Amino acid sequence: MGSLTRAAGEGPAAAAEEEGWSDEAVIYVNGVRRVLPDGLAHLTLLQYLRDIGLRGTKLGCGEGGCGACTVMVSCYDQTAKRSQHFAINACLAPLYSVEGMHIITVEGIGDRQRGLHPVQECLAKAHGSQCGFCTPGFVMSMYSLLRSSKQPPTEDQIEDCLAGNLCRCTGYRPIIDAFRVFAKTDNLAYTNSSSGHTNGQVICPSTGKPCSCRNETDVSVNEASLLSSVERYSPCSYNEIDGSAYNERELIFPPELQLRKAMPLKLNGFNQIRWYRPLKLTQLLHLKSCYPDAKLIIGNSEVGVETKFKNAQYKVMISVTHVPELNTLKVKEDGIHIGSAVRLAQLQKFLKKVTEEHDLPETSSCQAIIRQLKWFAGTQIRNVASVGGNICTASPISDLNPLWMAVGAKFQILDVNSNVRTTLAKDFFLGYRKVDLKPDEILLSVTLPWTRPFEYVKEFKQAHRREDDIALVNAGMRVCLSEAEGKWIISDVSIVYGGVAAVPLSASRTESFLHGKKWDSGLLDDTYNLLKEDIPLSENAPGGMIEFRRSLTLSFFFKFFLSVTHEMNTKGLLEDGLDADHLSAVQPYSRPVSVGTQSYELVRQGTSVGQPMVHMSAMLQVTGEAEYTDDTPTPPNTLHAALVLSKKAHARILSIDDSLAKSSPGFAGLFLSKDIPGANHTGPVIHDEEVFASDIVTCVGQIIGIIVADTHDNAKNAANKVHIEYSELPAILSIEEAIKNGSFHPNTKKCLVKGDVEQCFLSGACDRFISGEVQVGGQEHFYMEPQCTLAWPVDSGNEIHMVSSTQAPQKHQKYVANVLGLPLSKVVCKTKRIGGGFGGKETRSAIFAAAASVPSYCLRRPVKLVLDRDVDMISTGQRHSFLGKYKVGFTNDGKILALDLEIYNNGGHSLDLSLAVLERAMFHSENVYDIANIRVSGQVCFTNFPSNTAFRGFGGPQALLIAENWIHHIATELQRSPEEIRELNFHDNGVVLHYGQLLQNCTISSVWDELKASCNFVEARKAVNSFNSNNRWRKRGIAMIPTKFGISFTSKFMNQAGALVQVYTDGTVLVTHGGVEMGQGLHTKVAQVAASSFNIPLNSVFISETSTDKVPNASPTAASASSDLYGAAVLDACEQIKARMEPIASRGAHNSFAELAQACYMERVDLSAHGFYATPIVGFDWTAGKGTPFNYFTYGAAFAEVEIDTLTGDFYTRTADIVMDLGFSINPAIDIGQIEGAFIQGLGWAAMEELKWGDKNHKWIRPGHLFTCGPGSYKIPSVNDIPLNFKVSLLKGVPNPKAIHSSKAVGEPPFFLGASVLFAIKDAIFAARAEEGHLDWFPLDNPVTPERIRMACVDSITKKFASVDYRPKLSV
Repeated sequence: MGSLTRAAGEGPAAAAEEEGWSDEAVIYVNGVRRVLPDGLAHLTLLQYLRDIGLRGTKLGCGEGGCGACTVMVSCYDQTAKRSQHFAINACLAPLYSVEGMHIITVEGIGDRQRGLHPVQECLAKAHGSQCGFCTPGFVMSMYSLLRSSKQPPTEDQIEDCLAGNLCRCTGYRPIIDAFRVFAKTDNLAYTNSSSGHTNGQVICPSTGKPCSCRNETDVSVNEASLLSSVERYSPCSYNEIDGSAYNERELIFPPELQLRKAMPLKLNGFNQIRWYRPLKLTQLLHLKSCYPDAKLIIGNSEVGVETKFKNAQYKVMISVTHVPELNTLKVKEDGIHIGSAVRLAQLQKFLKKVTEEHDLPETSSCQAIIRQLKWFAGTQIRNVASVGGNICTASPISDLNPLWMAVGAKFQILDVNSNVRTTLAKDFFLGYRKVDLKPDEILLSVTLPWTRPFEYVKEFKQAHRREDDIALVNAGMRVCLSEAEGKWIISDVSIVYGGVAAVPLSASRTESFLHGKKWDSGLLDDTYNLLKEDIPLSENAPGGMIEFRRSLTLSFFFKFFLSVTHEMNTKGLLEDGLDADHLSAVQPYSRPVSVGTQSYELVRQGTSVGQPMVHMSAMLQVTGEAEYTDDTPTPPNTLHAALVLSKKAHARILSIDDSLAKSSPGFAGLFLSKDIPGANHTGPVIHDEEVFASDIVTCVGQIIGIIVADTHDNAKNAANKVHIEYSELPAILSIEEAIKNGSFHPNTKKCLVKGDVEQCFLSGACDRFISGEVQVGGQEHFYMEPQCTLAWPVDSGNEIHMVSSTQAPQKHQKYVANVLGLPLSKVVCKTKRIGGGFGGKETRSAIFAAAASVPSYCLRRPVKLVLDRDVDMISTGQRHSFLGKYKVGFTNDGKILALDLEIYNNGGHSLDLSLAVLERAMFHSENVYDIANIRVSGQVCFTNFPSNTAFRGFGGPQALLIAENWIHHIATELQRSPEEIRELNFHDNGVVLHYGQLLQNCTISSVWDELKASCNFVEARKAVNSFNSNNRWRKRGIAMIPTKFGISFTSKFMNQAGALVQVYTDGTVLVTHGGVEMGQGLHTKVAQVAASSFNIPLNSVFISETSTDKVPNASPTAASASSDLYGAAVLDACEQIKARMEPIASRGAHNSFAELAQACYMERVDLSAHGFYATPIVGFDWTAGKGTPFNYFTYGAAFAEVEIDTLTGDFYTRTADIVMDLGFSINPAIDIGQIEGAFIQGLGWAAMEELKWGDKNHKWIRPGHLFTCGPGSYKIPSVNDIPLNFKVSLLKGVPNPKAIHSSKAVGEPPFFLGASVLFAIKDAIFAARAEEGHLDWFPLDNPVTPERIRMACVDSITKKFASVDYRPKLSV
């Protein structure tokens, strides 16, 4: 880090301003006083916390987009004489910005030794933590809400406070349920009293309604333990200083900070950074005169991202948070005066108070801003981001700037000589990120004028995701009407759009036209035509989606017109009101709280198997004590690594200039292909990928070299200084281009045949034929924990050990041994747990371990490599995009007779696992449908993108989506419901599948029938039809989707597992196996198997870590098969030990397992065993095209109901109902968590998460570059995207004879069911298109983002910009 002092030779002005400034920075962290040394201005609060050993606060993204770094900050308000408690993103907070404050991290509220805080305890017991990486952030968001609330919060407030936190594992439902116990609701449902049952039915604590989440037939289930997780909590006390206290151990606000007088601060940082915190306006103006280019900082939400990801450097930063004149909020006659440093959360709260105290006509603009702020970023950002910061950043997609302009806000600007000038908001924005501020000026305040009678202000915003997302297009609109001769005339109007130009854009010609016009529908067409002229967007404008964004500009005005008309009509001021079916266009979105129900039976086997046990690491995860790779204490002398990556999609490397890097601070070495001791070529199947590119780069993000330095930041800075000259070569940037150019990976052409497709097509048996193409979009894994490896030499490099975040430690061992030229026996990889993987850490993580091992081996020093989120997303590959071309023959009754299918997947620049992904897709290409004649061919495309890889489902979901598209196409052709076509063609037992496997134990009909009854499909269809007939601009849709997923690795040799079980003399058991715990509960399930086998409690079994020196040659933790494989291997080991113990046990003189173990030890009985399991029967012969690739199938089905806004493409999921056949579940709570998490991840893939690459469809992106490389641009589902009614049921009474304890695999099978939302959306779009007379089938690609929904809902607005069959562009 280093401490920096003032450089010699500074001018007198700089020296003078330092007088009276302090360099003593005091904070409290978890009740402990800490004096921050000078020289740390370059650090964030997160970096500092982790440096002092508080590793519970995680680095997930570094840009405030995921919430993993959430902490609570408390400060004392001297004016209000009370403390303020609020959540912030520690990854963005500059360290010195929290001077004088109390920071509470997850470690500060509870741990295993002191006891858990109720927030932590509730989350753990409610199964709200899976991988656990995001868990501390959720805990601290909830804790902050409770500390800041006088009264228990509402359920709405709880969901809102979590909007800035992302989770990739749980699907959010158990998190919401866990925290709901702190809300204002009826206590009775949560107490173990007679009121907990109604007519013999159990009352669900989530909903207060009867449910079967605790099945009454299992009378032995421990009722008290199940209820303990939903005990009601209320604070012991509340006071103005410390907020709500939930237990007597709550950390108080430090009295020193309450009494301490704030001082102006002058501090320094690395690379000559200066940090100032003035307390007076005069001090600020003096600093501004000395440093005109200084950056003014409040929340740092913009500057923090610029410095971390865009390499921006600001030498002087001035924190203006403590300047009173910039923090004013006053109500005056001319409007509301808002200081530029006022936080958005403060503004939101203040405006709500104003609207309560003033009549509606005056506060129309206030209400518009309140509504817009609700969807502005997450709670943590709103708590620190300021009004002035948002204005002066001048982002083209700012949600507030169009509103300031539309309402006629005035900005007060102050210069260093204290002269004030006023400018209108509409004149303030000069160009891209340029405003009307001179270097010697600051924004002092904003005046928000009152609105007049009959003046209406309305805000608009459309984003990919409703919560915490930047706008695609937004707008602020205002109109003032006056009565003249019985007509309402437009006397003043303002229409301003954001997201359509470099600055917020006023529709000036449209405004001039509207002035003086009568307010009626006759003005719409002319207004639309003028808006088209006012808001031009060129074909390759940044952001793309031109047709959609232009459509939104008109849709927003139409909504504004309807809204004002409706408000005038409700006052009886207009003769012609809105038609009843048009009201849906003006109804504001209001989301009720979500409700979840879970139904399953408990089939107990032994002491533990079959019970809904809490995840074994849950208590560690909720307290932040669970260690991940980046939390591992680093050995002395550790170096930090950063990658040197290709910036070209396909090019020859001409030269590499490292001269600037070598002179960079902390630099310790640059390693290139020439420095590799062993082999440079590697790969999981074939060695077609270089660890360090030597001559030619074949994608952006390919590793060229690795730099090591003393800190992570120094390594990054040095890597950025490596200059590489290229000679560019032609690049293949899509599946379409690959097919056109014959660009395929060698030996990847495959074909599966059943029956005779051609003969069937020609025979006349088929009454009809359809054909089409399906594009299937990719998906980013977005595991919460980035890729990370720590490698170190042992015995001076004779051995290499590493700790890695990986699903496949054996792959890391193999890659590192290969690149260093060492035998496998000298390389050890350990993995404690990983913060999510989903396939992204199966093979792609290994190349980073190999890269990090090179400098570690060569320098004989430990090396740590942690990828920043953008680097992770750019370089690690994603779910494969696919292209499917189908032809189907079928009868008029809907019976499918023949399917001819070609599928192509985008493999990227190396093969990786792409062929296996293609093969699984081919196996799943018919879903659950019995088709006599099938021909499926496939090939892996070589493209100049990072190598795509495994992702939950492994090609299965892509093939299933293609299948459900042609099912939908058939249904449209026959004018029947898709559900009818599905039912008519279901598989049954005894069918031979198109790859030769005999289908046994098929339960799809049972699953389907139970789901149909559960969702009451017939009534749901009637209700949707009724709603659609009464609403023109909002439509609902429903869909039922089945799935069948094959369980086993499709490569036979991988279906094996080993385990080591050791019994100790105190009766405890240590289990080690080859599987990795990544949140899926594998260790918990395996421990349950061991506990039941030995007939001991679960807490007597422990699983520490996965290590290649304990269990060798392990297959990756993948393919959903790990519980089957490792559970069976552990059971085998347990049975061996039990057989050895049997002679001693038969003597019958032992009161406990511990006594038995001790007795066996005394008799010299071996209490350690290696277990092994190999899946029987499985295998496939690609030469013959026949075999049995799967041990069994997991079946499921889902019903979804959605509602869409046809004018904007917005949607939400009203209901999701899921039924899965999981046999006899080993742990139903964990399995339901997997189902919910997979469904929400699948919903993201189907409807939200769009990857945008630089290709011919996205020419505004540099060729081969990934635009969506962080949570700011790539949107996974948030807590507000889950279904309002989320129901999961496990099929009862269906044991699976093919797996351990009659269970079934669960990780991947439910993922595809998220596509039920896509097809429900398509159903709703069909209703919208029917309004315009368009009844034909239409393609709808995934993800069905607002763009695709809006442009498919053809109407008079979309027709102005696109044809009826317009298909938005997709990177595939």
